[in-house]
Amino acid sequence: MKSSLIAIVLFTATLAQAGDAARPNFIFLLTDDQRYDDLGCTGNTVIQTPHLDALARRGVLFRRFYVTSSVCMASRASYFTGRVERSHACNFYHRNLSPAAWAHSYPVLLRQAGYRTGFIGKFGVTVDGHAQGLPKSDFDCFDGFGGQGDYFPRGKNGPHLERIMGDQAVAFLQNSAPQQKPFCLSVSFKAPHLPLQPDPSFASLYRDAQPFLPHPLPAKELAGLPPVFRQSAWYARLEWLTWFSAEQKRREFILQRYRLIAGVDAAVGCIVAELQKLGLEKNTVILFASDNGYYHGEHGLSTKFYLHEESIRVPLIIVDPALSVERRGKMEDRPTANTDVAPTLLDRAGLTPPAVMQGRSLMPLLQRKTTQWRDAIFCENIIKERRPMCDAIRTADWKYIAYFETNPLQEELYHLATDPRELQNLADDPGHAETKQKLRARLQAMRVQLSGDSTGFPAWIQTQKENTSNWQGYRDGYLKLRQAKQEKITP
Repeated sequence: MKSSLIAIVLFTATLAQAGDAARPNFIFLLTDDQRYDDLGCTGNTVIQTPHLDALARRGVLFRRFYVTSSVCMASRASYFTGRVERSHACNFYHRNLSPAAWAHSYPVLLRQAGYRTGFIGKFGVTVDGHAQGLPKSDFDCFDGFGGQGDYFPRGKNGPHLERIMGDQAVAFLQNSAPQQKPFCLSVSFKAPHLPLQPDPSFASLYRDAQPFLPHPLPAKELAGLPPVFRQSAWYARLEWLTWFSAEQKRREFILQRYRLIAGVDAAVGCIVAELQKLGLEKNTVILFASDNGYYHGEHGLSTKFYLHEESIRVPLIIVDPALSVERRGKMEDRPTANTDVAPTLLDRAGLTPPAVMQGRSLMPLLQRKTTQWRDAIFCENIIKERRPMCDAIRTADWKYIAYFETNPLQEELYHLATDPRELQNLADDPGHAETKQKLRARLQAMRVQLSGDSTGFPAWIQTQKENTSNWQGYRDGYLKLRQAKQEKITP
């Protein structure tokens, strides 16, 4: 308790110091389920994202940016708080975000520092102590919604959600311009999350196109994965069987996601144009990222949750007017994570991030300063209903994944330097036993450090509630669809 009081006093003193200096505005744009290569600037030769690509040309594109949990609620809590799921303990089946954790989130701290704050779109996190879990009173302007929301909230013939959100962002900027205070606007898009309901104005986009698939996808589910997936990964298996086991369905699924992203790109274009119109562009930092990635059939999986690159690697673009000319349009390859966003926003505002934040400010990387940086990223899936639960360490050249509930322990080990698609699991290769052991030990040290628990496994991980009927429903749906497909092809 005493150390917490000291941290609050120190942080409050920092706020007072920051008030004397001119501070930048912030716009943080967040999509839902957008993987790293769902942008033109990240190498996708099919998708059309001109406004987001323009941001990358003006800013820095982080090519090794990862979410520490590839589940939206846990990931969004990490964006807000700068902490991993093992630390903030917020997910669908354990608990909501605690008032104490929310009190150290970037929106709360920036508002305390004198920022005008706004939130638009999918909030994605339930915060205890607030009606419907939405902390509306902690923002100057709140146009957010709980749950998944609706792509057509005003009816089938009304405007699409991304168009509405773009208009709401423009209104926030117009209301902020006359005020003598900096602002922080968080815009949290639903797209390209299911259901696949893009803006009708993009219906003809990609009509004759093929998805960007630079490598062949496996023709079978769970290709090369440990046996535990066959016993528990029912949701991911059902989604793969539904959308990715046939070429035509896979094509339309991915192109519909591209059309949803087109709506996001158009909204971003409107926001940037309004910034320029109001003369705010030269003092506004823009961040663009996603809450998690998405499998397009790789490994014989669909959806997200697990810890392969398609699921945990997402885009991050930061445009900062203070960037040197030499840094604009560049790429940054040092490993970064969603827990780094909150401390970066605070640092750029002239504030010292509170000690409870586990991420690091990205300002030294933006400024290309010579600095000691991390060489590994920690990732986890600790939601029971999204079994198999697992965690991982990813270094520049290696990834080690542990399915910690299995006995004997099931693992994956990939030499990413030579196998970036994670096709050859080396976990049982005697020639790599030493490497596996070292990574296993490093992963355990990360668990302990980040959880604050001496075992690395807080008790709540195993005691968290789970929706058994959901899990069984996925299993039953999978088995029913599998049988129907077999009957269709077998006379």
